[in-house]
Order: sequence, then structure tokens, then C-alpha cells
Amino acid sequence: MLRDRSFRSSSSQRRSPVVVTALLLVAILLIALDQAGMLGDVRVRATSLITPVLTFTHSVGTTLSDTLGQLRTPAQAEAELAALREENSRIKAENLRVEEYQLEISRLRQQLQIENEKPWRLLGSSISAFTLDAGRHQILLAVGSEQGVKPGMAVIAREGSNPAALIGVVEEVGPQSSSVLLITDFNSAISAQIYRSDRVVQGVAQGQWQRGSRLRLEEVMREDLIAPGDVVVSAGLSAGFQAELPRASIPANIPIGTVDQVNPSGHTQQAELQPFVDPERVRYAWVILNVNG
Repeated sequence: MLRDRSFRSSSSQRRSPVVVTALLLVAILLIALDQAGMLGDVRVRATSLITPVLTFTHSVGTTLSDTLGQLRTPAQAEAELAALREENSRIKAENLRVEEYQLEISRLRQQLQIENEKPWRLLGSSISAFTLDAGRHQILLAVGSEQGVKPGMAVIAREGSNPAALIGVVEEVGPQSSSVLLITDFNSAISAQIYRSDRVVQGVAQGQWQRGSRLRLEEVMREDLIAPGDVVVSAGLSAGFQAELPRASIPANIPIGTVDQVNPSGHTQQAELQPFVDPERVRYAWVILNVNG
């Protein structure tokens, strides 16, 4: 093995001067040929081969330069991320405002429709609270005496395709809020009536929430014919009843609900009512401020 390495090393040393001498002769030959004008074709072919390579190299260099120029420092990237987050937050806030405007427009349209159909002047309000104070069925409106609300005023709401219907009566009023006793509360008694082809059947819509139901039409004379599906509306006579309510003067013909089941009771009869509006699902209501005409 030592001999083999020694032989290769000496052989390489002998070839090195020969290679250098050969390259030197080739270089001198090429220079002489170029001065004699004999390398024109070779130069053209070499240029045609080298030019695409140089072009590609330049393109790669430009791309790398642009890419490096677009790179951000950590501080710049963090600033841009914060700006994007702020813009996203602003867009979300604007979308929320648009949704609020659309909801307000929808409520105003409903109010205008009700006022066109009925001789009522309405005041709309969101329901700010739903209370069971001492077992009473009440809601709290975000309007009060400063907006013209008074005790005894009727409160209506709308649910789905049902008509705007009575849900309660204003009981107490503050400057910017008012409590409403719902018609489903046992302390609520509203004079009611049913229109039949030949007469008007009168009774009292009594709240039944504390008794596990919702509404019942009571004090209906036995001879008055009523049937499931009959529409029950306010009679406008609530001020004549000695109930635990303000002396309400509720306008007549406010829809209340429909007869669900009729039950005879001595000389009178009772009817379970299905309200047009479930007060527990209401989130927006209108106070009837007055009756026009």
C-alpha cells in the first residue's frame, strides 16, 4: 500500500507541469486565432449558449432582491398585525351598527303598519327586564313619564304573523322607565268581548300564570254561545272593575287571543284562551299613548 501511494504521488507531480504547459499553449493558440479573426463563429455560438444562462441568473437575482426587500422586521410585522386587528374590530363594529339600524327600521315599519291599521299613537320600547317580583308577572320598559307614559296605558306587542296584541297594562311609571303587569298575571283582569254574527259576548280575561295556565275568559253568560277559535278582543271597560290595577282605560278592540276550550260553570261558562303573543318571549313592545279620534 505504501508503494502504491508513493507511485500515485510521483505520477501526479510529473503530470502537473505537462497540464499547465498544455493549457498555456491552448490559450496562446486561442489568442492567435482571435487576432487573426478566425474565432468569429465560435464566439457567436458561445454567446448564444451563455446568454440564456446569464438572463436566467439575472432574473433569479432580481426576484431574490425583491423578496428580500419585502421581508419585514419583527417590529414591522407586529405593527402590521396590530393594524389588521384594529381594522377587523372596526369592521365588526360597523356590521353590528348596520344590524342595529336594520332592526330599528324593521320595528319602525311594524309601528307604522299598526298605526295605519288602528287609531292608536304608539311609543316603542325595548324590554329592559323581566321580573317575578313577589310572584308577579311583570316586565320593565325603558320609557317613562318623560316620554308621556302614564299608569293604566295598554301595552301591545307582536309575534310572528299574529296581529299586534295586548300583553299588559302600565302599573308604575318613573322618569325613564315603567313597569307593566302582564295580562297573564293573576292580578290582571281585562274586560273582553267576542264578536258573533248576531251579538257581542262579554266577559273578563283573567290571568292564570300563578295557577299553571296563562289566560281564561270568565264571567260569560251560559246562554251566550262561544266556541274554540273565536277571537277575543278588549272591550274597553276595564275601569269599571275593582282589580289590583290602576283604573285602566284600555282601548276597545285590542286583540288578546283565541278561545281554546269552553267549560260550563254553573250559570256561567269559562274558556281557556290562547294569547296571540306569549309575553315571556317578547323583547320589544309599544305603549298606546292615546287613541286618535
